[in-house]
Amino acid sequence: LNDILARMDQSARNLRTFSAKMKRTEYTKILNDKEDTDGLRLVKRSNGQTVGIVQFFGQNPQTLRFAGKTVENYYPDAKLVEVYDAGKFGKMGKQVDQLLLIGIGVPSADLRRDFDITAGGTETIGGKPTTRIRLIPKDSDLKKQAEKIEMWVPEGESVPIQVKVTRTSGDYNEALYSDVKVNPALPDSAFELNLPADVKRKVIK
Repeated sequence: LNDILARMDQSARNLRTFSAKMKRTEYTKILNDKEDTDGLRLVKRSNGQTVGIVQFFGQNPQTLRFAGKTVENYYPDAKLVEVYDAGKFGKMGKQVDQLLLIGIGVPSADLRRDFDITAGGTETIGGKPTTRIRLIPKDSDLKKQAEKIEMWVPEGESVPIQVKVTRTSGDYNEALYSDVKVNPALPDSAFELNLPADVKRKVIK
């Protein structure tokens, strides 16, 4: 565990940008139903701030943008942007998709502050041997969003290949990454929402 956290610290110090293809699985326990969605995840760190873009494709396209405490959720088909102040919803924010960013560019000191951390066993994910790390939230507000967060970190690497957020209800969101690139050249425009002129903005309180 200490070796993995040390690698994550080095990655956090050096991380400027991140990109990966992803497959998100949403599981609803009461319905015993799984829904898979393909997507793209981008991260940029600049001047101490992390900006994230999560884009989902398919029948119901959606783009989320995280910047500081602001979360924007854009539905292009509805020409609607929902805006959240994540600071009002606990330390890590309201969006589960934001929690899926937890292993990307986050120093171990922040993880130890907010979670009880343990190492699980080794598993093969996407053809790579990995170690499973389990995070149990310390904060009561965060526990309402996530009972536990699990990360699968490949041997010798610092970025998890899979992250799973499990709620107290037994529902979970899981992201499996592929084509992972650390510090790729990405334009600033990649981290902005490309909104039409007639889009509506709705502030969620």
